[in-house]
Amino acid sequence: MAFNFGAPSGTSGTAAATAAPAGGFGGFGTTSTTAGSAFSFSAPTNTGTTGLFGGTQNKGFGFGTGFGTTTGTSTGLGTGLGTGLGFGGFNTQQQQQTTLGGLFSQPTQAPTQSNQLINTASALSAPTLLGDERDAILAKWNQLQAFWGTGKGYFNNNIPPVEFTQENPFCRFKAVGYSCMPSNKDEDGLVVLVFNKKETEIRSQQQQLVESLHKVLGGNQTLTVNVEGTKTLPDDQTEVVIYVVERSPNGTSRRVPATTLYAHFEQANIKTQLQQLGVTLSMTRTELSPAQIKQLLQNPPAG
Repeated sequence: MAFNFGAPSGTSGTAAATAAPAGGFGGFGTTSTTAGSAFSFSAPTNTGTTGLFGGTQNKGFGFGTGFGTTTGTSTGLGTGLGTGLGFGGFNTQQQQQTTLGGLFSQPTQAPTQSNQLINTASALSAPTLLGDERDAILAKWNQLQAFWGTGKGYFNNNIPPVEFTQENPFCRFKAVGYSCMPSNKDEDGLVVLVFNKKETEIRSQQQQLVESLHKVLGGNQTLTVNVEGTKTLPDDQTEVVIYVVERSPNGTSRRVPATTLYAHFEQANIKTQLQQLGVTLSMTRTELSPAQIKQLLQNPPAG
């Protein structure tokens, strides 16, 4: 007894296939007629296919030739989608494979960013610059530079060092500047003069500087100019802290208050004389009053 899913419309005119063996499962198998398969979407033109799913001309797995681009057809469930939509339906042709591959990967380019990350990681963890235990010390130094966001990380003799900036992913430190509040009182008489000269030049000409400042004060014999200290500033400038001692006729002495001395230096004609000596700025060095501290905290300066 044959078992078939469709009545063939072949030339024999009979419902049962003449070549089907008795008791066979012929719906998907062999026929000797030109009958169409029940699952085929177009009329077959070849015969003699064998096997449960098998067409010899087709390479796909499908439901007939209607979906494929094959040159032949066959009966059965699996002769179907053809070379166009068979298992190759996901990459049917070489050109399509290339296109599909492009969906998941970009064209080959120089991985500069990747190399930068690899070089950075090498500089921070496994430098091979010296080839001994000193490389471990170098790695810690590179880590410190990366944390504060500046410097160069050397790690290999054949590869340029890594430039550490504040944009690097390992930057952690943030610079915070502090200005120490002066604790000097007005009676201490300290005034800061900023000179547009190097500290070495100021120190070598300190005696001439003291005499020049004494002249700026009017050459009064009861006044003595003293230098408290000097400090180098950026841009080849120097900070000079001075105070003036006033001696009275009865032999006592006192320091001229800082505010008084500063007010004298701020006079227009005196300020011009100081500029001729190279002074670019003058200020008092005194502690802040409680009211000034409160105002500073409520309205902190920018930066």
